[in-house]
Amino acid sequence: MIFSVNQSSILPVNRIILSAVIFIFCSLILLFSFIALRRKLKGQRIKIFGVWTVFSLLAALLLYYTGFFGTYIDVQAAQDKNYSREELVQDLKQIESAIMDENPLIFTYREKLKADFAQRYNLIEDGMTELEFYRLINPLIANINCGHTNLYISEALEKNREEKAKFFPLQVTLINNELFFLEDDPESGIKTGNKIKTINDLNSEKIIEKLIENISGDGDGEAKQRYIISNYFNSSFYDFVDNSDKFIVEYFDGNGNQLTADLNAEQNSSYNLTSWSLHFAAYRDGNYYDNQIFNDYALLDLNVFMQEKEEKFDDFLEDFFLELKEEEIPNLVIDLRGNFGANPFMSKTLLSYLVNKETEYFTDDLPFLQRLLGFADPIEAAENNFEGELVLLTDGANFSTAAHFTAFFKYNKLGTIVGSETGGSYVCTDSSKDLVLSNTRMRLHYSTLVYELAVEGLPKNMGIKPDIVVKREINDLLNKKEPQLEQALEILKSKGDFL
Repeated sequence: MIFSVNQSSILPVNRIILSAVIFIFCSLILLFSFIALRRKLKGQRIKIFGVWTVFSLLAALLLYYTGFFGTYIDVQAAQDKNYSREELVQDLKQIESAIMDENPLIFTYREKLKADFAQRYNLIEDGMTELEFYRLINPLIANINCGHTNLYISEALEKNREEKAKFFPLQVTLINNELFFLEDDPESGIKTGNKIKTINDLNSEKIIEKLIENISGDGDGEAKQRYIISNYFNSSFYDFVDNSDKFIVEYFDGNGNQLTADLNAEQNSSYNLTSWSLHFAAYRDGNYYDNQIFNDYALLDLNVFMQEKEEKFDDFLEDFFLELKEEEIPNLVIDLRGNFGANPFMSKTLLSYLVNKETEYFTDDLPFLQRLLGFADPIEAAENNFEGELVLLTDGANFSTAAHFTAFFKYNKLGTIVGSETGGSYVCTDSSKDLVLSNTRMRLHYSTLVYELAVEGLPKNMGIKPDIVVKREINDLLNKKEPQLEQALEILKSKGDFL
């Protein structure tokens, strides 16, 4: 059994933390009142504080027993538990209320979405499991076309899978519109690089289509969805396509011969990811940013815009750009591939080293709190800003802050963009909240506020296209080649100041 905590609808924290904050805040007010009125309350302060403490404890116990803070869930039963139609309808109404009332819905039509919700109610059946309900509802959530809005399984089912779930056993990736194995299987004869035709009679095109319609991304593009499939196929395949114990796979070997293999599902903790947690899977052990400096160019890797514990981003950048100036390095490659975004202030800090004058970032069409916190403040040029040649490497992971960074880079003509289309554009919605559904305890992460860059002429519903497109091929992976980086270095060579 685990205790599944309810999330606050006011702040992005759970209700236990919110209640504790309220208790501490009220206790401090009471304490200051004691100080201010110490003469009038002489001899009564201990009694008043005692009454307040007892009242708070009784209130906390009442809220606990009424389920305000959350509820206990049986982890062992999570996979097979059946829900009544009434319970599932109640959960879907929670989702609909949160989305329709709070999500800005800038990438979809409100009336169409409302009709889609009505249709889903009619498809709910009595006795559905959580996974069956999830597969029914999730395409509707993905169709909101908001990369920050994700529905994912309950905490209980996620923990249940740690012991019970068996996934498609071999790592798979998506290249262009084809699926390939990324590891050998000596027993079946499958080799890395073999192309998949079908899995359990479902052809690869249908598998890709099914996965895309279940993965959230901004606007009408598919770049983010395809990036997730290429890097997290096995977990997404389990959730949205097939969680069988056995798989019959038709595939092509290196000579183009069609073969068949029988594979058994296997446990693999690295595949036990939700549609939201996979955005952070690559950064569990840190390694958020790094750099390398060579004789004639430098490489700045930005895996995510999040702060490392050991070295703060501001200090990291200050030291890095100072060294570039002292070493007179004329060329810089910024590698943004795999970066899903995160902290916009870190993006602004990096851009301060790439501009030479004050430049607007977000529009000022933001609520008072965001403007007070500095979101709408312009970017000021840093002291040791870089004045050499710049190349930016991008891919489909880049949405949210990473897409904003790319859009700013392109609009202000800071350098050359190489790679593939980003997963987002100059505008997105975030300031996200979390909701735990009352019955299935599935979790909804959804956005509430629009963040838009002060730019013009860029597409709203599609990603930012690179100046030079470099597609990824299966042979590049097999031979561990970096065609995007190689193209970036060729560009820098063509501009001079390169050995």
